[in-house]
Amino acid sequence: MGESRLPAVIATAVAVPVAAVAGVLIFNAMVPEAEEHSDLVQADLSPVAVTVPELSAEDAVLCLALTATAPDTAGGLDARPVEGGEGAAESVLAYGDPATVATCGAEAVAVEDTAAVYKLNGVCWFSDEAGLTWTTLDRQVPVGVSVPEENEQPVDVLNDLSTVIADKIPAAEDAPTGCA
Repeated sequence: MGESRLPAVIATAVAVPVAAVAGVLIFNAMVPEAEEHSDLVQADLSPVAVTVPELSAEDAVLCLALTATAPDTAGGLDARPVEGGEGAAESVLAYGDPATVATCGAEAVAVEDTAAVYKLNGVCWFSDEAGLTWTTLDRQVPVGVSVPEENEQPVDVLNDLSTVIADKIPAAEDAPTGCA
């Protein structure tokens, strides 16, 4: 009856660490990598500092109609609050991080009849060569959109904004030839 407990102690001493290592390996295999779910990381949605355009009373009413009915997302980017003084929220929209900024009452752009223009959801746009600054050409109040280089698909944002622009900002009578 002098059985030894040594084999049981050795088995336990080996099994516990092996079970712990196996548990860690299984846990790591089951938990998704942070990179795989980077979309779960909150983007910066703090207020965006903007420059407020000077607007006539009539233009201010049109811009307010635009900003008051603007979509909560544009091109898959979440809307952000804006700050920049009186009238900022009534005339400027911001989306995403880094922010794409749409300004109602932007400076009008003069283009030649041969310039490349883009018609998106009923709104005619002109872009700088880099595709980072877009301006409506056929609206009574021009809307300018500044797109950060990181946004690879500015047309997605422009499409979503064009719908509300076409609805809220009346067409101008003197749109360039390519906008017809």
